Amino acid sequence: MCRQSSRYRDVLRYRDFRVMLTAFLIDQIGSWAYNVVLIVYVYQRTGSTTWIAAATAAGWLPRILFSACAGVLADRFERTRTLLVSALLALVLMAAITAVMATGGPIVLVLLLAAAAAAVGTVYLPASGALIPEIVAEHDLAAANGLFGMLENLVVIAGPAIGGLLLLAGRPIWGIVLNLATFAAAASLIGRLRIRSTGTAADSGDRLTVQLAAGIQALRGNPQARTLVAFCALGTAVYGASTVLYVPMSERFGTGSAGYSYLLTAAAIGGVLGAAVAGRLRARLPLPLIIVGGMLALAFPFAATALTTSPELGFALQVISGGGMVVVDVLTLTALQENLPRDLLSRVIGILETVALGAAMAASFVVAALIRAFGLTDVLLIVGVGFAAIAVAGIGSLVRANQPLPSAAAPAAGHELVLAEPALLAAAA
Repeated sequence: MCRQSSRYRDVLRYRDFRVMLTAFLIDQIGSWAYNVVLIVYVYQRTGSTTWIAAATAAGWLPRILFSACAGVLADRFERTRTLLVSALLALVLMAAITAVMATGGPIVLVLLLAAAAAAVGTVYLPASGALIPEIVAEHDLAAANGLFGMLENLVVIAGPAIGGLLLLAGRPIWGIVLNLATFAAAASLIGRLRIRSTGTAADSGDRLTVQLAAGIQALRGNPQARTLVAFCALGTAVYGASTVLYVPMSERFGTGSAGYSYLLTAAAIGGVLGAAVAGRLRARLPLPLIIVGGMLALAFPFAATALTTSPELGFALQVISGGGMVVVDVLTLTALQENLPRDLLSRVIGILETVALGAAMAASFVVAALIRAFGLTDVLLIVGVGFAAIAVAGIGSLVRANQPLPSAAAPAAGHELVLAEPALLAAAA
């Protein structure tokens, strides 16, 4: 069954959606420029790749550790206010990082502040993911999520380039100042949102762990959501593998370690294209077929890379891979928004973030060990064929998840569960 296709211009008619999208774009540009500048700054100060790894971990670990709890907070407090508080706290932390860098303070303190900034930012996805279904109509959800996915990948191209220009123009501190300014601008925009949305986590007065368990139970009781989270984690694991593979792949292509940025750009371009077609695909094909097809598009290019040393072909393959990943991500989030109680949605999205990032980090370590044991060519085949085979083996789970939810999974009275058509049965716009 197919629904009417929604276009990007349709979702842009929602005033609050435009405000939220603009705030997201401004924030992400500053964040990507900041990430590049921070790594360069740490290396300039220490000359150590170990410290670069520590800087990377300062951004990843807080998201893995705190995303699930952040989902509870986004269901416990008014979500627009939660976004605003998060932006303001990040603004304060960026100001502190700026002061430490300007005075030549300890690197450890810079990374601790960076980790704190990453931690307060973990509420963004659970809160915004639950706000979007409140702002736009159900048939516009895929297009709304697609726009966010498209801009996110455009920023992957533009943000690091801006960070590089700032490094060429002056001291690394200017990249931090830019991020400080973007947090201020984003906070100002979030303050203009009219939408107000609150989950039910505060109603029971239970401890955070009890409320988190309610989100886990909601996920366990919903076969659609549970299966989609597993596929999203599988796709993010391929991304984690790519973070390790890109440098040796670039050297294989003869572009040196600097070619990493070209492969990253290729995946981002693919992400833009994938976001552009995700809604159209869902309007024409069953969702299980799209999810598995997206996983094949994400994984197989790595196996194909084992057969070539052409940088041009390698670039094109990563465009395909990046497109597949965004298709999976966008339509997974859309299906969760459609099929879960709104009062638990932030908690489930927080759990999704934790599971996906944990899968990415685990895959990065496993792939690094496999490269040392077997070499790049064999690992490219393992990643490409292995993840594709897992996706194909899981299509039965996707189809079985089409069954209607049991009545026990119904939402609490007074809260709408959008289940007019189960997400995995329908092909929606």
